Amino acid sequence: MSETFQPSSATASGFVVVESPPAEAPIALPGPPVTAFVAPAPRGPAHVPVAVRSVAEYRQRFGSPAERSRLEWALVQFFDNGGNTAIVVRVPRSRSAATVALPGPGGALALRAVNPGPREYLRAAVDYDRIDPDDLWRFNLTVQRIRSPSNPLVEEQEIYPGVSVDPDDPTFVGAALRESALVRPADGPPAVRPGATEACGTGTSRGYVLGGVSHDASPPSPYDLIGSAADSTGLHALDQLPRVDTVVLLAAAADGDLGPVALMAAERYCRARRALLLVEPPSAWRSVVDVQADRLAVVGGGADVATCFPRLLAPDGRALLSATGALAGWLGTGPASGRAPVALRVASPVAMTLDETAAPQLARLGVNALRPAAPGVLHMTGGVTLAPPGSVRTEWRDLALRHRALRIVEALAQGTRWAALQPRSAATWDALRQQASRFLADCAAAGWLADGEGPPWYVKCDADTHGRGAPLAFVAGLRLQPGGGYVAFRFEQALSGCRVTETGWQPGPALAN
Repeated sequence: MSETFQPSSATASGFVVVESPPAEAPIALPGPPVTAFVAPAPRGPAHVPVAVRSVAEYRQRFGSPAERSRLEWALVQFFDNGGNTAIVVRVPRSRSAATVALPGPGGALALRAVNPGPREYLRAAVDYDRIDPDDLWRFNLTVQRIRSPSNPLVEEQEIYPGVSVDPDDPTFVGAALRESALVRPADGPPAVRPGATEACGTGTSRGYVLGGVSHDASPPSPYDLIGSAADSTGLHALDQLPRVDTVVLLAAAADGDLGPVALMAAERYCRARRALLLVEPPSAWRSVVDVQADRLAVVGGGADVATCFPRLLAPDGRALLSATGALAGWLGTGPASGRAPVALRVASPVAMTLDETAAPQLARLGVNALRPAAPGVLHMTGGVTLAPPGSVRTEWRDLALRHRALRIVEALAQGTRWAALQPRSAATWDALRQQASRFLADCAAAGWLADGEGPPWYVKCDADTHGRGAPLAFVAGLRLQPGGGYVAFRFEQALSGCRVTETGWQPGPALAN
């Protein structure tokens, strides 16, 4: 595992805020993995992590009756294979959005949709109920998000009674809409209030003005998917989460790829977050020969990245999908290992059928193979990461073991943050060693660590684990495979964050036994 950092938060006054349980508090075993999907979606909040617990909930927030997106198919796989909660980050290409123009004698009140997208259908209405007819500035505003123009089912509604177009008025419409989840003012306010919208043959007391779409509806680019750390967009929208364990990154189009630059950036981001990255196989992979040629010629992928091959066919028989959603759901069940064939519930058929010799060939290349097992079921063989053979520890070739180790390490890094504020003394070392040891003992009791010669874990924290003037540090070793050796990590707790590095240090006979 390469060097990673977990930053602390800093206040405007310059004080550093370190959030951590106290030394005497036990570190809890990691709960269900936090799985995030970063991808295009037809509509909904952009660059905001949203938790969804079912496909129906996704459809209500992000879906469209006119389009069943690839992200939706991935979520179907995720929930069908044991996934409980998915974090969805919708990434659009353009920030321009639909607008609603409410005309009036002093000009139109223009409202712009908060969330861009060709299927973000909004409508608005103005009325003067219970407002002085001589008041030229005050009005009532209703904004709705509807399913579609042909199916105007109201999915969200906001009502703003008695707002004003006067910027000096406490009820100024621009101020009222600052907290709106649907619209913002697109321009300055009109001179007088907009006209009341007339009933449009609906039999109600008011009509609605439907928003117009005038933006680039092309899919996001790979650079949009990675996004900006400064603006918290794309993949970096996950910075809003305290923890993420698995990231599924989908390219914008079925026949598109992330590209080497975007893949490298995504891998670097997930490595820093101690998260596993699941990606679709490149569209150029049409046979095992293609996979072999590409993996030998292209430097990319590592212990924190996984994929599977071949791709799948959508129900229309044309669009290509992937099984990354099913893979994410399987990882969420806490599997012991994926070396034996794993049954994944996937309704879509594979785009090509692999013969029996393909699976071991792909596994050596770090690619998981998919073969039909029964109607609606695929067998995944390999259970591997994209780590090149011979370049890393054998543990990191095992997908499930790598996922488990990352979660243990993240829990240790977060649970011992209190040590960054303590003096470097024997009392601090002893408290840290005891806290980490209790946590790893719980991991062993839960079956997260393996048996072998000596205990399944160790913790070392004393004067030898950090140099003069260096941050307080400790070393923890984990046995992840039965009869295997320890995988050791060094944790340095400083005010700026926790630095974690993999180390070759091994315990002496007394400590190991």
